[in-house]
Amino acid sequence: MHPRQPFLIEPILRRIAAGERQAYADVVRHFQGPLFGYLGRLGLSAHLADEIAQETFLRAWRSLAGYQPGKAAFSTWLFTIARHLAFDELNRQSRRPEEAIDGPLPEVASETPQPPQALSIRQTGDRVRRVLRRLSVADRAALALVHLDELSIDEAARLEGCTPGALKVRLHRARQRFRALLEQDDE
Repeated sequence: MHPRQPFLIEPILRRIAAGERQAYADVVRHFQGPLFGYLGRLGLSAHLADEIAQETFLRAWRSLAGYQPGKAAFSTWLFTIARHLAFDELNRQSRRPEEAIDGPLPEVASETPQPPQALSIRQTGDRVRRVLRRLSVADRAALALVHLDELSIDEAARLEGCTPGALKVRLHRARQRFRALLEQDDE
């Protein structure tokens, strides 16, 4: 088994700038899984996450000349585009609560659970989704980036467009709101 090679965006961007349009497929292949996962953790259905991911890649392609490597990592730039599109969609959905979105939670175990465990996991997942839907989109995004996507505070802050200190405060408050909503859901 060969060790996985690191993904280097700069050579691909140079190939695209030189007119090799097909090189953008490497960008899509590399980022589609993480981007789709991020969108799903924000509360979008698989169908909407797929649509927004496609629109993200399309907008990134159209705006590639405006990407500034010194200002942000390519992944941060790309996920920021996705974040804006996702927030727009989630805000539209919040005005239409009858269209609540359910989606699978990330896998938490590598072994297949037995039926009683599977039921408990599903019930817990339903409860967590129900409570997360009651949080603001900004709270969901901060929690997803740090706890599910496992980004550092600095990386998540860049993506959220705030300082690390401001993100820490948002995370603290989001966790408090989540706990309070979880307790209400127990009642």
